[in-house]
Amino acid sequence: MFSRFLFVCMLVLFAQKAYVQTGKVSTGGLSTEAPIYFSQWGPLKSGSHTAVQVGAIAPAAIVVKDQMGTLYSVVSFRINYKFKSTYKDGETEEMKSIWDLRVSDFNQTAQLSKPWVESIKDNIKAGDTILINKIIFKNTSGKTKLAPDLKIAVR
Repeated sequence: MFSRFLFVCMLVLFAQKAYVQTGKVSTGGLSTEAPIYFSQWGPLKSGSHTAVQVGAIAPAAIVVKDQMGTLYSVVSFRINYKFKSTYKDGETEEMKSIWDLRVSDFNQTAQLSKPWVESIKDNIKAGDTILINKIIFKNTSGKTKLAPDLKIAVR
């Protein structure tokens, strides 16, 4: 009987101790919230944009920002441009359409090369998709990080 009483007393003491320790701990004013990063192509964010908008911003830089508006330096990125192309079938002489994909990596720059810019300006049309991924940037301490992908559907 005494051992049960002792067990219950110990249980109550430990339960109170555990309850007391669940309070908030002061961090001394330090922010423990990690920054949230956003990718943009010039002023365009991920989403649906017109062919005119995409053609106009083709020479713009890829930009990485955080929720406070701080800009970060982009080191490299990959572009995936999916579009519909047409060709004439040699046997049937019919015009046919197929989905085509162009992919290129850009290093030590935040902008597309001149041939890519001209190709996008000349060929962009509704139904095309541009995915800019593997966006590497340098944070404020100089370490490289991976930014979120940027997906643009052309309408």
